[in-house]
Amino acid sequence: MTPGPQASRSGHRLTSRTGGRPPRLDNGGTALVAAGLGALSVQSAEVPPFLRVGEPRHGLTTEHVDLKVVLAPEGTNLLQLVLRDHLRSTNRPALSTAMRVPEAARLSIPEGFEGLGPAGSGLWVLPASQDPRFLYLGLSTEGLALPPQTLDLFVRRIDGPAHLCLWQFDGVGGLSLTIQSRDGLTEADRLRMPVGSHEHHNLGLSAPGLTTVWFQARATVGGTNAWSPETPFVFSVEPLPALPSRLAFAPPVSSGSIDLSLTGTPGRTTRLETSTNLVDWESLGPVTADFDPVVLTLPAPVASPIRFFRTR
Repeated sequence: MTPGPQASRSGHRLTSRTGGRPPRLDNGGTALVAAGLGALSVQSAEVPPFLRVGEPRHGLTTEHVDLKVVLAPEGTNLLQLVLRDHLRSTNRPALSTAMRVPEAARLSIPEGFEGLGPAGSGLWVLPASQDPRFLYLGLSTEGLALPPQTLDLFVRRIDGPAHLCLWQFDGVGGLSLTIQSRDGLTEADRLRMPVGSHEHHNLGLSAPGLTTVWFQARATVGGTNAWSPETPFVFSVEPLPALPSRLAFAPPVSSGSIDLSLTGTPGRTTRLETSTNLVDWESLGPVTADFDPVVLTLPAPVASPIRFFRTR
């Protein structure tokens, strides 16, 4: 595409690409997009309040939860992985949750335990024994209406800054390491669990930030292998790196709307503002970044100049 005109104001550079993606500006935590410039026209001097589309992920902090294998829909032979929230007696879909690993969970790997990582390096651990400061994460195949057998739980891939390891202590001062992603994931990176069991293992993550771990379960049903989908579980390992707020246009939720997408540091609140001249700004209200892009929608009125949006 051919770049259109460029404008400069207070050290920011705004580029218009007619017919392409709407322009976006990032600087020092401020994000800006422009409606118009061949991309979108906002047609009124009066700015309506915005609506947030969808629900934020539910943060799991100190509860007892299990990564649980279930048959779903109920009565079928289809395996699924969910998070069983014992505090609220509900199964939570992986895509609606994030598991918090606070900075207090950080340990230094001692000499003699290099199977977990280099000695002296950091490891954020959700322990196998319950600690009221941390999430108590278990693994469960309870309630599965399957013949007696051993089920396999694999780690298929990891997206994010951290390596993952899963282990128990062997009772004689050593480790029984089940999963270690530092040397690459293979079929050996799996946990074998009898149907009807409930276990707790130490889970370690090697770096702060958002890390997504993709699990998959396998069982034998009717003499053949049955698989769950590869299912992503998000771990929020603190302290989260500060991310700049980024604002862009999102696919429209409905006709006649302006839809914006905000990304940034999860939990950080900024203000959404609008302007027609990049000098005078009007606040539309606060918005808090989440683990996924936050979509904001505004009704689009009739007849107006170019309008800009930013967060700061």
